[in-house]
Amino acid sequence: MKSIPLAVCAHKPRQELASEAHIGRCTTKTQSHKDGSGRKCSASAWRSWRSWRFHSGFLVCIAVLLFGGCASVYVPPAIDLKPREVIGIVEFKSDTKGDLGKFVTQKFIQSITEDQNLRIVELGDEKAVLEAVGLTYLGPDALKAIGEKHNLTTVFTGTLDVTEATPSCGFGPGYASFEAKVNARLAARLVETATGATLWSNSARDERTVAGVEQFGHNFSFKAEDPEKAYGDLARSLCRRITHDFRHTTRQKCL
Repeated sequence: MKSIPLAVCAHKPRQELASEAHIGRCTTKTQSHKDGSGRKCSASAWRSWRSWRFHSGFLVCIAVLLFGGCASVYVPPAIDLKPREVIGIVEFKSDTKGDLGKFVTQKFIQSITEDQNLRIVELGDEKAVLEAVGLTYLGPDALKAIGEKHNLTTVFTGTLDVTEATPSCGFGPGYASFEAKVNARLAARLVETATGATLWSNSARDERTVAGVEQFGHNFSFKAEDPEKAYGDLARSLCRRITHDFRHTTRQKCL
């Protein structure tokens, strides 16, 4: 047993002296290891310290693998439109009255040019485009005539169909003006003017509550003073869903 100076014993209670004596026995009889700082410790403390070091190192390795060993990798667009130089677009045809078709066409242009530096020729609505080439149907003959007239090799066309609009407020004499839950489908394609062949096509459907809707019988009209606020979310959602082939993405690559 470790000897305790008498001067110290005279001032310490018997319980504290016993504790010190126990510590003395532990450090003289059972210690056989040193920790990282060189201090001596008991066998049980040594085992706890080693376990802590092991688990800490394991967690550090996991963190390095999850965060330090991974990086975001650029993935180019699946379809590169830049080699086509100039592309025409006919305003998307809609079965509704108002400016919804024109508004969605603008959002479509923004989506396809977001990651690709393209030159887009806006040809106008389908009726005006066909009248300009003396035809009445947007088929291969019309597309060929459009290509020759505007010196274009490819043209985007599309349709916007509103199949359902559920009103949520307000009616007036002879008509109704309200917010409505709209179910809309957008379909677009890229065609070759020389042959009329479809080079790409896609479609998307979405349902959202929009404002600025008027209903006359079974017909719907979209004439909001602020289209962006009234149905901007619907237009962006439809366009981004069908144009993902023209935008770059990123993916995680781990070492």
